Amino acid sequence: MTSAGRVYKQLKSEIVTCTLAPGRCFSESELARRYDSSRTPVREACRRLEHEGLMQIIPFRGYFISPLTVADFHNLHELQLIMDPAAAALAAQRANPGEIVGMEECAKYEYQVGVQESYYEFLQNNLKLHVGIAQSSCNEHLAQAVANIHTRLMRFFYLGLSIDAYGPVLVKEHMGIVEAIKARDPELARRRTEEHVSNSIRRSSSVFLAATELRLGEPEGEGRSEREGRVRNTFELRIGEKANAQWAKKFGKI
Repeated sequence: MTSAGRVYKQLKSEIVTCTLAPGRCFSESELARRYDSSRTPVREACRRLEHEGLMQIIPFRGYFISPLTVADFHNLHELQLIMDPAAAALAAQRANPGEIVGMEECAKYEYQVGVQESYYEFLQNNLKLHVGIAQSSCNEHLAQAVANIHTRLMRFFYLGLSIDAYGPVLVKEHMGIVEAIKARDPELARRRTEEHVSNSIRRSSSVFLAATELRLGEPEGEGRSEREGRVRNTFELRIGEKANAQWAKKFGKI
């Protein structure tokens, strides 16, 4: 693995898991020290992550971890509702037996409510399942799009958006999708995936109480104070603060 590849992998992992908070700013030299690298690999890694929507590069200001917004959350779910069912329908026609076994392994994982590490393990299995389905479609561009959607959505859940006690329901829905793929039934796979994504949107919508764009970790800039004032009048707390408080109550401080 090249130095740029190593920095990319480590930095991406820390962004996705919210080890690096949304909106946090770094200089090139700070990132080079953090990942024990020279500046050129850092520059290359950050350009890749900017292309994936995980970083923002602002000239003369630095490298910012992309903020999370309510608009992003809804937009990504809309894309998921388009992409995931199509991927599942193609997978029902093209997946090989080994790929289906891999899907089953991921689909049957049920997280333990209140156990942080179990919840994190579920998030990883959920990503592997949906990306694995897309990869088995044998459409590289579709697989890349699905991977990007799910990777970006994961940040909201690592930040503290909890899906509470839905473990058994999620296993049932995931297994239903895999069973349809295994049965080589494209329309059933498509329909079950549409139902699963729609249910997921409903399950998480209670945390996002309005469609008003609300930024988590937005870089300082013109208009931010006014925008935050309006948000606080509506919600009292930013979603990030509220989610972190809920997470601390359930699991203790991270």
